[in-house]
Amino acid sequence: MSSERARSFDGAAAEYEQHRPDYPAEALRWVAATLGLGPGARVLDLGAGTGKLARGLVALGFDVVAVEPGLPMREQLERALPEVETLAGSAEEIPLPNASVDAVTVGQAYHWFDQPRALPELHRVLRAGGGVALLWNWWDARDPLQAALTDLLGFPRPLVYPELPAPPLFRELGRTTVESVRETTPAGLVARVATTSAMLTAEPAERQRVLDEVRALAQRHGERLPLPQLTHVFAFERL
Repeated sequence: MSSERARSFDGAAAEYEQHRPDYPAEALRWVAATLGLGPGARVLDLGAGTGKLARGLVALGFDVVAVEPGLPMREQLERALPEVETLAGSAEEIPLPNASVDAVTVGQAYHWFDQPRALPELHRVLRAGGGVALLWNWWDARDPLQAALTDLLGFPRPLVYPELPAPPLFRELGRTTVESVRETTPAGLVARVATTSAMLTAEPAERQRVLDEVRALAQRHGERLPLPQLTHVFAFERL
């Protein structure tokens, strides 16, 4: 994965915080049940961004530590969740001791990791019996607006996953997809698309052309847009 695209979010941290969706509580409850996590469990949110996933983990009563490489993203996280320990670091060099967390969660970030380097690090910081959960919020192409949108933007349908954790370090425990609906407006949809790495790294003229097309497409569907969302969740056990 391009490091330029992976770090492109730093230049739009405030917009990312404002326009990207949170993770459904149902998805996080599934993670807790599948990994056997109770209140007070120590959970590392890795590649935590602005805290979109971390706030749901806090709401479930977990003791959350967030690791994020981008300073602008960390600043947004610290502002939203001052009670969460927030550290500079990456999946390839996690700034935590061996066997120090009960679980690792990764929201919308695992595809940016260098997996051959990151997976041993996840294994190292997890306690025996710990686990990993990977989550992605993704477009629902069954919705006519989003079908047209993903065609316009060239997004994969369905989401294409990178190589997932596997033996000898991890074993998959299960996977699920949670459906939810988030209302938005044409302007809100344009703002969300503008926070994608493809748009953040595009040439200004191309970025404006695509966003104008997104706006015109959205306006054809009305001023209030119910936006169905699929949250794909995977759980893995540390071996």
